[in-house]
Amino acid sequence: MPRETLSDRELAQLLDQQIAGMQAVLSSLDAERAALSTRDGDALLRAVSDKASTLAGADALEQRRQQYLEQMGLGGRHGGQQFSADAGVSQRWQQVLALTRQCRALNDANGQLIRGQKRRTEGALRILHGDSTAPAEYGPGGVERPRSQHRPLASY
Repeated sequence: MPRETLSDRELAQLLDQQIAGMQAVLSSLDAERAALSTRDGDALLRAVSDKASTLAGADALEQRRQQYLEQMGLGGRHGGQQFSADAGVSQRWQQVLALTRQCRALNDANGQLIRGQKRRTEGALRILHGDSTAPAEYGPGGVERPRSQHRPLASY
């Protein structure tokens, strides 16, 4: 069997593993998003643990792919661009890239959700502690009320 054909198939199999790994990462990010949206602490802990595990697996596969391409003398960052189309390497590589972009976008969205929840929690804590930097209070007519001396809610 010609070496190029074997190399194409081996790389295609490795990319199939990467695709499965990136789909697992995407699934763990979806679970994290659901847990954040429902503020389910137990589900969030499971999702974060699963995300860490799937990311480690995806990273290991990426390192294997880079090593494989370096052994073939192709350099690690070219994906499957220099292999034949017969094994579908280029298409698989494009799928890996697309899944990576989806994971990055979902991870960024989860980060925004976390930051928003953190701001709301910090604001609620400031109000409970009687912090004068809390947001202004407004009366029924929409006019800002003068700030009165606030005592922490816990002191009542």
